[in-house]
Amino acid sequence: MDAFHRILRALLLGGLCLPVLVPRPRPIPGRGPGSDEVSGRRPGSDDVSDLEADLRAPRPETRRAAVQKLAGIGGRKAWDLVLRALADPESMVADEAEVALGGVADPKLARELLGAAGLRARDPWVRLRVAEAIGRMRIAFDAVELARTLLSCDAKEIDLRRTLLWSVERLAIARLVEGDRARIVREAESILDSRAEPELRGAALQALAAVDLLEAQPRIVERLSDRDGALRCAALLAAARLTEAECQSLSERGLEDAEPRVRAQAIENLEKLASRAAILALVHRMEIEKSQRLRFGILAWLRARSGLDLGFDGAGWREWAQKVEGKLATGESRGVRLLPAGATKASFAGLSLVSDRVCFLVDFSGSTWQTKVGEKTRKEILDEKLRAALEALPAGTRFNVIPYTNEAIPWEKGLVAADKANVRRALEFFERCRQSGRGNFYDAAMVALQDPDVDTLVVLTDGVPTGGHRWNLELMVELLVERVRYRKVAIDSVLVDAPKPKQRLWADLAARTGGRSTTADLR
Repeated sequence: MDAFHRILRALLLGGLCLPVLVPRPRPIPGRGPGSDEVSGRRPGSDDVSDLEADLRAPRPETRRAAVQKLAGIGGRKAWDLVLRALADPESMVADEAEVALGGVADPKLARELLGAAGLRARDPWVRLRVAEAIGRMRIAFDAVELARTLLSCDAKEIDLRRTLLWSVERLAIARLVEGDRARIVREAESILDSRAEPELRGAALQALAAVDLLEAQPRIVERLSDRDGALRCAALLAAARLTEAECQSLSERGLEDAEPRVRAQAIENLEKLASRAAILALVHRMEIEKSQRLRFGILAWLRARSGLDLGFDGAGWREWAQKVEGKLATGESRGVRLLPAGATKASFAGLSLVSDRVCFLVDFSGSTWQTKVGEKTRKEILDEKLRAALEALPAGTRFNVIPYTNEAIPWEKGLVAADKANVRRALEFFERCRQSGRGNFYDAAMVALQDPDVDTLVVLTDGVPTGGHRWNLELMVELLVERVRYRKVAIDSVLVDAPKPKQRLWADLAARTGGRSTTADLR
């Protein structure tokens, strides 16, 4: 009897026990043996050294997953690797590291981020990402250390200083600035009183108001007379922190400002107050307002809050306002509103246009060229939609058109009059434009915002940004809301085939900038 049969006989008789041997699964092509699909690591393995190897993987999805898992593990070695990922050339990975960094819970590491590990790193984008993430941390920072950091920032790094001031503001609101807060006050006042770029000085005023509102109050009133509109807008934004009577008085004063952005902030303040006096001031402004967006915006707010449809009938709205007792419950945020039917003749892919200073941003990423509707490509349909929109723009409108792939492709450097010659030139440019690639929305928006005359961006996109310095749309929303708050630029969006989670984020961006978001079926 051979060996095999002797063993089998023993098993059958119950005289021998052998371990059960399970064969190894065959590796799936493109993955390591037993690895998980995204990270390339063994399932259940949380070894930091394995994740460190994943941060060198060729696929950005693998590197991004490694960042997520490192943040979940925590510990100094894991966070050091997350910090390294801030310099990743793919924004998918670097954004993930920036978002994760906001969850740091180690006070020692947080303090080190104010130095060589973060805000003094060689890579300017690492510095910028750390500066933003600090504002989301739920760790108390020492006021003296924050003041020293502000003082040590290179004056030429305007975005870094502005972002750091924004983080100081957020920390102060969360009551996470400890120690000698007077040091922060002095540094913020120094920037406010300097000859720095106006929006940077506006950020200093917001930080000052968040750290010490009593000290900021006279500065707020003083800056309402500043020669620069950005600072007057910043002063009104800060005035929303003052008492209701002070906010009402300063906002009514702002309604008379020559610049639409300042009036826009005054309108926003009064809408938040929602008292009888505030409503009456809004009704009067609606009757005389020259800016289409502001005028229609007040009307939409009145309709949403009252349930009435009185059009631009000032007397009717005043009669309604007289019945308001106390503060009107305001419900939804300012951007969630419907315009009156037939309010404007011009529309773009189903979105009515209410601005007379508008820039169209059109996503030319792959889906624009790869999707066909009948015999037409989506690009050909876009040509028709843009033609209908531009040819219907009312007299007095100024506009620009910026298609974008991984780079913005502006038609003009700034807004131009919507006369027949300019509309024809814009359409010829757009129809000839054949570029394709990744859809870098964030950098295209930054290009559009360089024009100080723009008050509205109308974005047509598949809703999924790719390429460029930013990838995470949730993070992008916060950054853009901060970026436009001294400009009061509304961001409207027309979404084509956008996933539902992305639709919600675009709607949030619209609501928080005074814009609107809609979906479209391009046929």
